[in-house]
Amino acid sequence: MPAGEPNWRRSFPADLVAGATTALVGIPQVMGFALVAGINPLYGLYTAGFATAIAALLTGSSYLKVMLSNVLAVSIYSVLAPVPATDVPATLFVLTLLVGLFQLGFGLVKAGSLTRFVSNAVLTGFVTGAALLIVLGQLGNLTGYQLPREAIRILAVPDLLLHAGEIQPQALAVGILTIALVLAFRRVPHLSSVALLLPVIIATLLVLAAFPEVALVGDIAAIPAGFPVPAVPDLALAPGFLVPALALAIIGLVMTVGITETTPEPDGTIADVNRDFSGQGVTNILCSFLQCAPASGSLSATALNVAAGAETRMANLISGALVGAVVVLAGPLAELIPLPALAGILVLIGIELMYQPREIACIWKYSRPGRWAMVATFVSTQVLPLQYSIYVGVFLSLAIYLVTSTREATVVRLIPVAGGMFREEPAPKRLPGGRLTILSISGSVYFATLRAIERSLPSPEGAEGAVVILALRGRVEAGTGLFRMLERYARQVEARGNRLILAEVDPRLLAGLEGTGAAEAIGHENVFLATPVVWESLMEAIRAGEAGE
Repeated sequence: MPAGEPNWRRSFPADLVAGATTALVGIPQVMGFALVAGINPLYGLYTAGFATAIAALLTGSSYLKVMLSNVLAVSIYSVLAPVPATDVPATLFVLTLLVGLFQLGFGLVKAGSLTRFVSNAVLTGFVTGAALLIVLGQLGNLTGYQLPREAIRILAVPDLLLHAGEIQPQALAVGILTIALVLAFRRVPHLSSVALLLPVIIATLLVLAAFPEVALVGDIAAIPAGFPVPAVPDLALAPGFLVPALALAIIGLVMTVGITETTPEPDGTIADVNRDFSGQGVTNILCSFLQCAPASGSLSATALNVAAGAETRMANLISGALVGAVVVLAGPLAELIPLPALAGILVLIGIELMYQPREIACIWKYSRPGRWAMVATFVSTQVLPLQYSIYVGVFLSLAIYLVTSTREATVVRLIPVAGGMFREEPAPKRLPGGRLTILSISGSVYFATLRAIERSLPSPEGAEGAVVILALRGRVEAGTGLFRMLERYARQVEARGNRLILAEVDPRLLAGLEGTGAAEAIGHENVFLATPVVWESLMEAIRAGEAGE
């Protein structure tokens, strides 16, 4: 048993309560998410049972709840929309297998660190756009007027207004009642854990008693009792879905990192996110043989798991087992659930996901590149298939990183103050003649920033007898571009009777200078190697520069 993990006998009561809570909340959720994905709600239930339970044993995080999530559901819909209805199940299971293989690959190559290149602005735009699609996509079920499956959802509102006469008042009333009951039950402490389930039950009883014309889950799909018969996915379909599957895996990767990093383990540490990827990958691979949809970490479900008092991964195992028990014992009862009731829950979830005024305002106010990246990603979710919007987001994130780091790369001047410390100032445009100037590079040093750095170096034009010291602490893997830049600057400085000294030079950087011949141009006597003591090499270089003035 890992150190710090509670004894299972002591933690079991809390895990049982948490598992039961997430199962009760999750059953209507996953059925709704299956509707969002355009698949049989039964596949959502299978995923909530098998994926949650299997991932509980394989992932690194004790609390991470793996299931069919809301954002993933919208993406799956985009992938399956062009697929003929008869081919949707086979395509879905192949998609689950491919997503699992990609997720496993991400874990094996330790791709968790790559998610830092997906900016928060892009993620906010993506999640907000996906949430809007959830809302727009459920307007048909909420109102009883079914929009064409292939319609662009941003056009759902004007289409609905044009067909206002076809809206079913009973369906709309059931949907609005469900939303109102969820909001009301959430305010009652003892009912908050079943605030999604109770309104669905009430709406079901109401429809059965008074509104027989309202559409039910059974009108679109059969929910038989029992476990699925294992089947091998049709690999012949795989080549056509490699790109969408990779996009779904990336979406799951980004969401999982956000969940894991904000949900510490019981001992306060952060779980190994790469193990989370591998665990989800193996889970999806296994579940593809059990008629499951692609699954990934769910932020809302994980947060509920923690809030419900989960202490170990046993809570997710119990949750999955309980969902499985419901499918076996009461699967056909799910056919009686009104579609407007599930639509109401999904509309509420979508609105809550979109409601991020503080986050959006901060991005808009404090980050100009982030502002437009957020807007562009949001727009892409509305005009492109969602699985391709994540590629737009990744590209924009990389562009923001490159543009921002290039602008921030510059040379600054260090002014000695008392106590061996330095005050940072902008570098002068020209070297002051007959004086010592100490410089340091601020920002990232790589090929794309070298031109900005070189432009910010003080010009030696008109200076005589000047000594310039450039501190390079921490600059190790800068590449040959840096070596050539330093060589050019050294020649410019020396040609006008001045001297360039390099301080805090790492031995590996020195090897590169020597290998390219730059060290010879600079002069070995003008290179001071870094020591474990910060700025010790710089102080030595300053003494050498003052002695040579």
